[in-house]
Amino acid sequence: MSSAALAVPFHRPAAQRAEALQSFNGRAEILWFGFEGAFEAAQAVIRPTRLPPGMLGDGGQAALNGGVIAAGFDAAVVLAGLGHYETDTVVTLNLSVQFLRLAAIKPMPVFRAWASRTTRHVAFIEGSLTAGADPFATCTAMVMPVFARPA
Repeated sequence: MSSAALAVPFHRPAAQRAEALQSFNGRAEILWFGFEGAFEAAQAVIRPTRLPPGMLGDGGQAALNGGVIAAGFDAAVVLAGLGHYETDTVVTLNLSVQFLRLAAIKPMPVFRAWASRTTRHVAFIEGSLTAGADPFATCTAMVMPVFARPA
């Protein structure tokens, strides 16, 4: 059984997740990277929609740059957190990326992230970058919701 099969179901109601997703997909950094987020089952999914040459590594292969992989995972873990907390702001406390092999871009890889455990103040997130069965990279992270303080 894969780790994703043990994902904690999203706590945030579907209508609120839809609003959070629309806001997330309109963020400047998400647009700049050409990412598009979605919620699928209990996972946050980030799909690259375009890959300018600067996003490819210099390993002589058509593969994602390591920094782009880290950015994609950061986007995915934040989106996963937004699926659990009723706030517009979720911050990444830590992110650890394990690079397993070159992340070929044909077919286009997809970032997936899911919570393995959540509390009121932190969510433990796992993720994978795949374009099939074997991952190119995996990640673990902790994210924290930021709630507005009463005035």
